[in-house]
Amino acid sequence: MNPFAKLTSTRLIIGAVIACAQLSAQPVEESMVDIEFTTLNWSSNVIADIKFASDDGVKSVSVYNRGLSIPQSYKGPENIVFFRESVEQTTGESIRIPVAQAKIPKNAKEILFVFQPSADTSKESYALYPIPRDREKFPRGSYQIFNFSDYTISGKIDDELFQLDRQNQSIIALPLQKTTTIEVKFARSQGEGWTLAYSSLWGLKADTRVNIFIFNSNDSVNPIEIRRYKEFLPAEAATQ
Repeated sequence: MNPFAKLTSTRLIIGAVIACAQLSAQPVEESMVDIEFTTLNWSSNVIADIKFASDDGVKSVSVYNRGLSIPQSYKGPENIVFFRESVEQTTGESIRIPVAQAKIPKNAKEILFVFQPSADTSKESYALYPIPRDREKFPRGSYQIFNFSDYTISGKIDDELFQLDRQNQSIIALPLQKTTTIEVKFARSQGEGWTLAYSSLWGLKADTRVNIFIFNSNDSVNPIEIRRYKEFLPAEAATQ
């Protein structure tokens, strides 16, 4: 299941247009970026110790499914490449084998990279989706909701009501408070009405923010699935 499939199609179209334009364009120097990023694996396994090259050296990161990775800093070309290191048997030289790459959105300072394993299982490779984020808009105690399902979603997080079209996203910012419990409900569109799809009580901590992904499931009774990922965000990081 790939909830990012429509995003992929759009990128292919945009990429084709750019490629045609570049045939007649003069080579230009690649833009440099300075970002902080976290990672998430959409599959169930762990992607252990893949590497990337920043201006201060080669670093490694492990990509998890049950939670986001520790934030990493990256300074370098706008096209970031994650790779494995191997040794060329004939020469003994170290070589880099790319396994995932993406262009970092313009003016981004913080990115969530979502890794989606490739359908080609003959070699290790991943589609990589960069999701821009902003601590000023997505601060501690708030919820960022991504609706990758085929339904319009309405919901309630604590006392905040929202409605989110399919393939869209929104941020619900709650008043900063100490640890508490809040009510969370999601309903999906069904014909002219709504069907309750999820209802629960969630713990809320003042030093975390929460990423919520809503996407299609294989359950005929409730055809949407919800995943949430908490991030610890210290006060000093929130004000940077």
